[in-house]
Order: sequence, then C-alpha cells, then structure tokens
Amino acid sequence: MGEVSAGGVAAEHVTRVASYYDANTRRFLRFGEINDAIHRGVWMPGVATTAEAGDMVNRLVIEHLSGHLPAGEGRVLDLGCGVGATVVRIAKATDAHVTGVTISQVQAEIAERRLTAEDLAERCQIVCDDFAQLPAEPRYHAMVAIESMVHSPSLAELIPSLAARLQPGGRLIVCDDWMTDKDRGLPARERCLDQFRAGWRIGSLHTVAELEEMGQRVGLRLRENLDLTSYLHLGRPRDRVINVVVGATGVLPQVRDRLVETPFWANMIGGSALQAGLSRRWIEYRLLVLERV
Repeated sequence: MGEVSAGGVAAEHVTRVASYYDANTRRFLRFGEINDAIHRGVWMPGVATTAEAGDMVNRLVIEHLSGHLPAGEGRVLDLGCGVGATVVRIAKATDAHVTGVTISQVQAEIAERRLTAEDLAERCQIVCDDFAQLPAEPRYHAMVAIESMVHSPSLAELIPSLAARLQPGGRLIVCDDWMTDKDRGLPARERCLDQFRAGWRIGSLHTVAELEEMGQRVGLRLRENLDLTSYLHLGRPRDRVINVVVGATGVLPQVRDRLVETPFWANMIGGSALQAGLSRRWIEYRLLVLERV
C-alpha cells in the first residue's frame, strides 16, 4: 500500500470532524449544559444564569468587534459557526453582513432555519464547507472562531489563508483551547492530551506563543490574550464515570480505540480529557485578538 499524502491525511481529518458533528449536534442541543450554543459557559463576575454564561463569549466577541466594523458595510466571518447562535448575536448587535461556515451539513441546516426564523436571511448566510478552503473574495473586516480552530488539520497553513482574507486593520478573534508548557513530557499529561485529540478530533493543539509566531509571519499582531479558564465550571460528575470506563479499557487498546471511533463515546472521552487538562492547566481556554497590521 502506498503512502498517504499530507493532503489526503488532511482531507480524512476534515471528514472525521464533519462526521463527528453530524452525529453529535442534535444531542448537544438536547442535553448540553448551554441551550442554543455548543460552546462552553463562562461564569465571569456578574454572570448569574446558565443562559448568561452561555452567551458570555458572544458578548466578549461583540465587545472586540465594536468600533472595528464600517457602518453598513462591515463583513464578519464566523469560522465553525455551529448552529448559528453567534451569527445571530453578531447580526443583532451590529449592522454587519455575517457569514457562518460549518463543515457539518446537520449544523448548516439548523443554522439556516434559525436565520429564517430571526428574519436575518437577507443579511446573513450559512456556508457548508471547510473553512480552510475559502474563496479569495470577499475580504472580511473581522473573523470569529469559537472552539473551532483546534479542529484544523494544520494551523500553520490555516493562519496565512485567513490573514490573506482579512482587510487591513481587520481582526481575527479566537476563543479556544491552547496547550501550555506545564509538565511537558510528563506521561500523564501526554496521555491526557492524546485522549483529547483523539476524542474531539483535534488537529491543531498549539500554545499561544506558537500561534503568535504564526501570526507575526503573515502580519497578524496579537492585541489581546484573555485567560477564561478560571471562569469555567470544571469537575462534572459524569467525567468520573467516563474515567472509570476509559481506565477499564486501558489494558485493551483495541476496545478503547473502538470507543473513540464511536461519536458518542468520542465526545465523552475527549470531554473528560479536556476537563482533566484544564483543571491541571495543561490546557487553557483563552480568547485571543489578532489584528492585521
């Protein structure tokens, strides 16, 4: 059998990400901790309800868009838009034209119905595609990526592509999980990160410093680095159960590998590893703002 090309590996990864979200999205919406949003709740000071926690990242994104969109002509791209919740929030808070991109056909259909219900279909659109394969035009005044960039098979290739599609002075606002250097090389840490990558179909787990260097090479300057990790609610009871199951399959790698290939268990196993990584600060949840100079 011949070797698989780098392009073939990337394409296979994108297909796995799409299948993961096609299979899991409706369950996320039905049983998730935050209604209407697939991303995490952030319990910053003043947040009193689950709904407010679920909207906190949207609020932060909108704050960082304020003053950076031309009146009536602004264009915003939501990379990995999920079911369209952030697209709707940005459209209601600004007069920008907002495009959401998702790799999942299931998510795209739900998001399109949401835009119609909110009477936003004339100013907003949903594209079902790989956000690494965007057309050269139009160029955007801002791009938003909430818990989506880690799914890219190659951040080093994605960042130049995004920078080329930003207007001068445009902003790339990213809220995601970032690897730290804490306990690097410790076997428990590496197992945890591997479990997170496998379960949640993570293609690009980098440090903030690595992202900053990638950005600098293509004219993106890091303007803000906000650590949100301490505002997450960690240590869910279900993770203890999942850890028992994963531990029991540890001596049977073939069983563990089959579980990770099942969308439900992939989500459970990856989520449990993420909780462990965040609690030990092997992973941090940060909002970053990069600006094209």
